[in-house]
Amino acid sequence: MKSLLAFAAAFLFCFSCFAENEISDYTLSKILDFVTLRVQLKSIEDSQEVLAVINSLQEKVFEELPSQAKDYEQEKQILSNLYFMEGYVRRLTKSNYASLRKEMKNQMNDCHKLMEKRSEKNLSKWFYVTTADVTSYYMTRSLAASFYWGFKVKDWHKKALKKDEYMTAANACLANWNFYAPAPIGSNKKARQYYKNGLKGARTLGEKYMIFTYYSQFLYEEKEYAKAAEYLEMAYELDLGTQELDLMKKCNEEGYSYLQYMRDKSGIDEEIPKEEREAED
Repeated sequence: MKSLLAFAAAFLFCFSCFAENEISDYTLSKILDFVTLRVQLKSIEDSQEVLAVINSLQEKVFEELPSQAKDYEQEKQILSNLYFMEGYVRRLTKSNYASLRKEMKNQMNDCHKLMEKRSEKNLSKWFYVTTADVTSYYMTRSLAASFYWGFKVKDWHKKALKKDEYMTAANACLANWNFYAPAPIGSNKKARQYYKNGLKGARTLGEKYMIFTYYSQFLYEEKEYAKAAEYLEMAYELDLGTQELDLMKKCNEEGYSYLQYMRDKSGIDEEIPKEEREAED
């Protein structure tokens, strides 16, 4: 049975090539490069090494951005979201969870403030997707907060799709949302269609890896084991690193999907202790 909170986990995994009017070609190229780089970083076990790569890249990009950006404020926010989230995963420990959660809240609030003062037509699909991702990282393990933020996250991904129907990141996240959400809120039929749309839009290696792996594990959950293995093999053939893929394969061999593994690991079905919550949780 699907948990009422489980759909919140859909976005913890969770990131076309055509230039948008809202952001510069420079920033779009940096976004797409990072979508691929973050996959390659998964196979580096040393978190300090990964953080050094991210910090060095961010420093270089932010130095160049003022002279390249079409919309500096928005483009810096998008890139900051990407770098912050990837670094967050490597920095997070049980001892620093509370302090890092406050940092994530600040990141989220910066996104929301920018969204509030802009019209939808002046916001990039990547702004909507990364804002949704940051918000999803912040979502608490409480029913009220999960519903409140979960439906906002869903709406932002849909706004991204209004700008690009086949955007891989938005389709993948909406597919996961529908898979995790209990019926009648969620729908595996809708999830499958979003995954297929994401496959149509995947152009870069990083986008292909994202949608191949998600769709593979969805197919495993649907008991379409041969097809699941086929898409997992397609992800291997991208040659972006095998550490995460090997874990997916191991999970499948032991009788469960990587989607289930990540949900269990995240503890998303557990309530955050009252003493760790904030007023709006």
